Amino acid sequence: MRTSLKLTGFSLVEVTLALGVAAVSLLAVFGLLATGIQVNHTAVEQTAANDILTAVAADLRATPKTSPPGGASASPQFAIPIPANPVTAPAVTTLYFDAQGQFSTSVGPMSRYRLIATFLPNGTGARTASFVDLRMTWPAAADPANVNTGAAETFVALDRN
Repeated sequence: MRTSLKLTGFSLVEVTLALGVAAVSLLAVFGLLATGIQVNHTAVEQTAANDILTAVAADLRATPKTSPPGGASASPQFAIPIPANPVTAPAVTTLYFDAQGQFSTSVGPMSRYRLIATFLPNGTGARTASFVDLRMTWPAAADPANVNTGAAETFVALDRN
């Protein structure tokens, strides 16, 4: 009696096709890797900028009221000058922050973010809210008007009366 032994396996053509499909898939994944890294970097920068903006807004809100109400003062942590009410012309203060959130009034080698705090005109009454536009841009040394920089912005109304 004769028995036939049948061996099963993959042919060279099947192996080549499988390797081709795997190579195309890996090329697509590696092509998306650079985009993923850039998106992650942008998200980290945006989160850090928002954290600093939140800290500055909290600092402005924590500024003690003056006697008489609505007088000029400065915020306790960042020493941002708050003009007296009524604010008739925009008052601008620029601060620079490093990656750890430490601030200075001039750009330095470790400066990463630029904060522009603009107190906006608020009418003619001495008992009106103070309005401040907080705009954070990065990198700090770049021109804030440049559309290629990162930016975050928030608006704060302060009741100092």
